[in-house]
Amino acid sequence: MVSILRTGCIEARNSFGAGKAFSIAADRHNSVCLTETPLSELERMTKSKDPRPWGIVFDKERLRKRFGAQPVWYLSDASPEFNAVKAAMRAGEKDPDAPIWSLTPFIENVRSIGSQYPNDWRWEREWRVRGDLFFEPNDVKRIILDTGGTPRILEEIDMWVPWAIPGKQPATWSGGYPRWEDSVERMLDRFSSQYSTPDEAGAFWDKEDGAYLYLHGEMVDLDEAMDDVFGKMDTELRDELYDELSSRSDVWCRADASWASEPDLD
Repeated sequence: MVSILRTGCIEARNSFGAGKAFSIAADRHNSVCLTETPLSELERMTKSKDPRPWGIVFDKERLRKRFGAQPVWYLSDASPEFNAVKAAMRAGEKDPDAPIWSLTPFIENVRSIGSQYPNDWRWEREWRVRGDLFFEPNDVKRIILDTGGTPRILEEIDMWVPWAIPGKQPATWSGGYPRWEDSVERMLDRFSSQYSTPDEAGAFWDKEDGAYLYLHGEMVDLDEAMDDVFGKMDTELRDELYDELSSRSDVWCRADASWASEPDLD
């Protein structure tokens, strides 16, 4: 969660929805899943077989307006409604622009717990956002923490937001939300802990070839270094970080690399 809050991105790593098995539209089904579970029911989520003792709370209407979030529509397997969806998918299986593919990421078929392949998550009151979810600090309305990881998380993210621990009375911090500038300073420190400029790393500048020489380690361009440290992130935040880092150097060395201070001239 610390990484998500620092980068402002929840990655859509998995595909969901009724049409995910159709190769023609498979890429449309990578989604970020969210739940409308009330704070009073958090323990049901955190004490499940797959416990999730932390989370980020967003405003539902803000997600709908900014990111196209939609509630998941659960249809009973073999019902007339789901049969209609299956017919529309078969009709569009050779047309990537068929309208049905805009709906299927938000449709699931419900199969009873006693069936051979059970699928019934209606209690989660699920919402989804297609693709990666990029957010800003002021999009975060509350964070959910477990008692064990709370001190470390609060120390690392330094965000003034309300927070709650499942099973306990929700707590609220006073104060406002930090601007991106606050995040940028922390992220620059994180980058500098892993990468150095060639001059800082002690690389030798070869005037003849117009390039740095090094004996050990790896030198990469700025884009690659940023991808390594931060992964995907909000475009505006990435641009701000890029402007600052590119003013220092266009190429970067891994901070733990062993660089020669100068070549042997003998």
